[in-house]
Order: sequence, then C-alpha cells, then structure tokens
Amino acid sequence: MDTRLADGPDLPTRRQALSALAAAFLWPGSGSCGAPPLREVRHLFGSPAEVMVRSDPGETAEATAMARVMAELARLNRDWNAWKPGALCDLNRALRDGRGWAVAPDLLALLRLARELEARSGGLFNAGIGGLVGTWGFHDDVMRPGPRPTAAQLQPWRDPVPSLAHLRVERGRVSTTDRRLQLDLGAIGKGWAIDRALDQLERLGHRHAVVNLGGNLATRGHAGDRPWLIGIRDPLEGGVVARVATRGREAVVTSGSYERFRLLDGRRLSHIIDPRQAAPTEAMLSVTVLHRSAALADAAATALMVAGAKRWPDVARRMGVQEVLAIEPDGRGAMTAAMGARLRFDDSRWTSRLRVIA
Repeated sequence: MDTRLADGPDLPTRRQALSALAAAFLWPGSGSCGAPPLREVRHLFGSPAEVMVRSDPGETAEATAMARVMAELARLNRDWNAWKPGALCDLNRALRDGRGWAVAPDLLALLRLARELEARSGGLFNAGIGGLVGTWGFHDDVMRPGPRPTAAQLQPWRDPVPSLAHLRVERGRVSTTDRRLQLDLGAIGKGWAIDRALDQLERLGHRHAVVNLGGNLATRGHAGDRPWLIGIRDPLEGGVVARVATRGREAVVTSGSYERFRLLDGRRLSHIIDPRQAAPTEAMLSVTVLHRSAALADAAATALMVAGAKRWPDVARRMGVQEVLAIEPDGRGAMTAAMGARLRFDDSRWTSRLRVIA
C-alpha cells in the first residue's frame, strides 16, 4: 500500500521521490498560516507511521493528544498483527481449534465491516485467507526468497475459499464453521487504524490533521490557507503520477504490487493474493482510491487490484467508491471521471497513458 503528502507548490526531486517508502506524500509547504504542525513519527504497521496536527492561529496543538493517538496506534499494531502474539493471533488459534473466542468491541466492529466488504467485492477482498497468505510466506517481517508453494500446499485453500461468511458472532464471541478460516487484516487494518486516529483527534478538539501509515493516509481540515496536497506515486519510475487536494476529511489509499513482494523460484510475486486463484495477483500495478473512509478505501484498493483492468469499474461501483486511479502492468491505465476531475498532472505523459471511464 502506498501514497504521499504535500502542501507546497513544488514537486519533490526524483531522489526524494525514490527514497520515500510510501505511495503518497505530503509536501512541506510554503504559504500556510498558523503555528507549525506538531509532528511525530514511529515505526508501526511495518513502516513509518506519521501523525501531524496543525493548529489555527492562537491555538496550541497538545502533545498529550498526540501521545494518546500514538499509543492507540501502537496498541492496534500489536494486537492486530497476523503473525505475532496478540489479540488477532489468539483469535486465529481459537478458530483453528474450533473454539469460540471473546473479541474486543473495536475488533468485532472491524470484522463485521470486513465481512460486509467481502460480500460487496464478490470475494475479491477477503480478510479470511490468512492461512493462504502465510503459505505464500508473507507472514514475516523480512521478504526472503524461496520456492513457490506446491499445488498440494495450496489445495486446502481452494474449493471453497475460506470466507468471513462462515464467521459467527454471538454475544461478543466469535467462532466459525470453517476451521481453515484465519484472519489477516493487512488489506483493511491500516485504513481502520487511520480512521480511529482521526476520530480520536476530532474528539480531542483538533480540526486539522494528517495520519499517514506507510503511505496510506487521510487528512482532516486543511493546511493553513490551502488544502492538504497529496502526491500519488508513479509505480514505474518512483516519481509522481499526479497530485490531489483533499476536501476536509478524506483518505488517499494506494495498493501496489511493487511495494511488498517475494522472489519465488526467481520470480517477483506480490503480497496481494487473488483468493480465486490462491496465488499472488498480477492483474494490476497499482490502484489508488479516494474516500471519506480510509478502511473502505483500503479494502477497495485491494479488491480492485485483484479484479483487473476489465472488472475493476464494476467492483468499484458495488463497493461504493467513485474516485479511482488504476495503473496496469504496461504502464497504462484508467481513472474514473470523478477522479480525473480531482487530479493535477505535472507530466503530460501520464495524461496520454490514462483513459477516463464513466
């Protein structure tokens, strides 16, 4: 997943763009009024996690609010990891054993949303294939080279594919009728965490903020006298495809096949799994989604990556996202008319590569 943030008029240099780990970035801008933003960065969710809070003139950003938000992000990072000890691993162990397990209200709400979005995506987004993701070796902090899984190793995850439709919730306890079901929140957890952080900042009285988890980000309010300005990464050359000014509270989320991958039998394969094929998808290079909900944008970007060039517009409509930019492996792609109306291109080559669809 990958996107970047900016509020100044100038594009970053190529060296700056290539050195950024995220897919979107915020430019340190000029012309903003008010006090400099309070900013903190930690390593969470496998990447740099950045929170910025900007105060209006006469206001002071409270360090205590920042500390609370960072503490909550750290808790979610710890509890919702699919391969390290925590609440999610405890739940997955219980599901494998055929036992029910008491789940915290926030995780329960996320699972309900994930189940709904799986249905709306036609199964292309699926948070229940953690066992399959692990079989491909993506449950690790380091993406080591190795052999591809064998057909026999992949067979347990086929026909039918494990699904959150088999998740049962009763009085705060979660169980399943399919013991193969293992939860992996990698395609929605960052988005959910971003939404929670912005909600928390709002409750604490902060009207202008950015939460950026490894390039998946969302903004609230504005950057002084102008909107927050986000640059969308070029997945081919590491520069910028285009910039977009956010409107109030809005998420910009990119899913890309170039971001996290393994070399298996000498071939580079993405961490984004197509549940139908029980294999990494090669259908798209990157998909960027704009939406008020970072969690929905996160799940939708993954689903559209799996859907491919012909199917993603229909899947986007069913998932309720209207602003989409999708880039195919050959460097061409498409964008919805709503997205095209928002983007500012600094390189005319991209305007010739992208077609506009309804």
